[in-house]
Amino acid sequence: MHYITRYEDRHPKLKDDGESDMINSYVPTKCPYCNSDHFVQKGYDAIGIQRYRCECGKYFKPTTGTIFESRKIPVSEWIEYCLNIFRYVSLNADSWNNRNAISTSKYWLEKL
Repeated sequence: MHYITRYEDRHPKLKDDGESDMINSYVPTKCPYCNSDHFVQKGYDAIGIQRYRCECGKYFKPTTGTIFESRKIPVSEWIEYCLNIFRYVSLNADSWNNRNAISTSKYWLEKL
C-alpha cells in the first residue's frame, strides 16, 4: 500500500490542487488560432480552468498551444521533469525517480 500513498502524494487530483487558480491568473491577450484579440469568456472546464471563445469560432484555454495543453499531471511535476532535463539527468534515471515508464519520459521530452 506504500506505493499507492506515494502515487497520491505526487499526483493530486488536478481539480483539488489549486493549479486551476494559477492557470486562470494568466489572461490571454490573443487567440492562439487566429491571433485575434476579440474573444469572450465561456465558462470553465471540468477541473476549473477558464475557457474562451474567439470570434473565429474556436474555443481555447490559457494552456492552449503550450506543453501544458493536454496534460494529465500537475504543472509542478512538469517543472520537476524540466529541471531534471536541464541538470542532464538521464531519461532512465528520471523515469525511475518519477515512477513512470521510460516511454513516458521520452514522450515528455518530445513535447518539450
